[in-house]
Amino acid sequence: MKKLLLLLVLAIFSIVMVACGGDNGEEEGAQEDETPDVEDELPTDEEDLEDMEVSDVDEDEVVATVDGEEITGAELLQGEQAVGQQYAQFGMDPQQNPEMIREAALEQVINSKVVELAAVEEGFEPSEEELDEEINNQISGIQEQQGLESEEDVYEEIEMTEEEVRDEISTMLLINNYLEANLEDPSVSEEEIEEAYEEYTAQAEEMEQEVDELDEMREVLEQQVMQQKESEEMEEMINNLRDQSDIEVLI
Repeated sequence: MKKLLLLLVLAIFSIVMVACGGDNGEEEGAQEDETPDVEDELPTDEEDLEDMEVSDVDEDEVVATVDGEEITGAELLQGEQAVGQQYAQFGMDPQQNPEMIREAALEQVINSKVVELAAVEEGFEPSEEELDEEINNQISGIQEQQGLESEEDVYEEIEMTEEEVRDEISTMLLINNYLEANLEDPSVSEEEIEEAYEEYTAQAEEMEQEVDELDEMREVLEQQVMQQKESEEMEEMINNLRDQSDIEVLI
């Protein structure tokens, strides 16, 4: 669970992994049949994922800069853990794709830094009250979920100090505040739902699966279309921010 909170933030910016998932979809039927056997051999335990040696960078090494702000090897390694988890969820072995994982993780941490700097520039820092409330929610949630007796046990479990947790939740709220202010809530038309249903029907028939009626799938399909629109909007926003940023990759 080390650095869990930062990994959650980094997951917001997994544009590269979305693209990888889309490529795999071309042979979706074959992948569905093979995934269970592959997953049996993948590192799915959190300790196994944390111990994965994907990148050989030092934690203090500067791997990239965004407008002069440094991104360290420690941040890249944390990003690689997050991407490794995503790979495992897709039924791929993270150890067999080190270069792709590094590239995806580097994109994630750069995207995160780009948005973070934009949020700071526009004054989206959380208030002390907002920060205290979110810290209490996060810590109490982990405490309840893990059955831990005290807050001190939580910090020991996630291997972070109180100051580290405060810094990372502050960054998370900073980014969330910026995204909420700059991303619109997308609307979904009936035509878009019907198009999504046609795609679902074609895939289900190709895989010889039972096809549910549109009314039964409507809510799920609407959510999928909405998430796709949100992803596209976020990608466009991040690309615009990157175009306005001075980014230098040093590895």
